[in-house]
Amino acid sequence: MTDFARPPIPAAPQAIDGAILFFYYDDLDAAAYWYHELLGLDILMREEWLVLLQLRPGCTVGLVDAIEGNHLPPRGGNQGAMLSIETNQIEAWLERFKVAGHCPPDTSLISGCRGRTLEFRVRDPGGYMVEFFHWLDRP
Repeated sequence: MTDFARPPIPAAPQAIDGAILFFYYDDLDAAAYWYHELLGLDILMREEWLVLLQLRPGCTVGLVDAIEGNHLPPRGGNQGAMLSIETNQIEAWLERFKVAGHCPPDTSLISGCRGRTLEFRVRDPGGYMVEFFHWLDRP
């Protein structure tokens, strides 16, 4: 096998100011309601085709209307992306979803990450998986 020479790459800039995870929806209003009312995320911006919600400073969830966005929502059960939320109040989140009727009453916390987390998962109105987890053995 030949070893090809590659030009040196400059050091990566140290500052990344934020990140946005975009999900695409046929029903943007239902998704916006779910993330704002059920998850309690603050709306940073709302347009006809886009809702930006703050997960925490610098971390944003972007909800995009399927008609106006650059992508179409995936069809079928696996949306190809998952939002994972770390919390030390995992039991309270699970109870909130049960009371709101967004997961079956018999849903319980399960072991994840090869025994390193407790977690549960729900689906948002577009079918995207949202996982809540708590590290038992933080890396």
